[in-house]
Amino acid sequence: MERLSRVMAALVMMLGALTAPAGAADIKRHSRTIVSIPDDARTFVLAEVGPWQVRNGATVLTYRTIELVPETEFAIVARVDAAPSGFRGDFVEFKIGPERVYLNDQVTVECRHDGKRLVAMKITVIEIPEPREAR
Repeated sequence: MERLSRVMAALVMMLGALTAPAGAADIKRHSRTIVSIPDDARTFVLAEVGPWQVRNGATVLTYRTIELVPETEFAIVARVDAAPSGFRGDFVEFKIGPERVYLNDQVTVECRHDGKRLVAMKITVIEIPEPREAR
């Protein structure tokens, strides 16, 4: 009987471990350009390329309305000359506040999918340097 209890406890723990990642699977990344930020700044619209489609010779964009919540984290990644990795020009992530995210920024958003709602868990702005000849 004691052995059966231990086996049942182990099975319950294994099932718990198997179901835990299911919540993590609901987090998906969406990337591209912020094309709209309403005045209340509680949501924004992301124009994403994907899945890749061409219609009438033009790339099809998917517009996603993404909700911001108090838990949303904000960061920026940029190339730096003195990166902690030791590689010149390596990408480094820095925390920022929501006031540093602008219309037309290139971003990657980690979203929790709650039915049809997309909730931003983390927004990472990608700083794209100007081409050298433009400097």
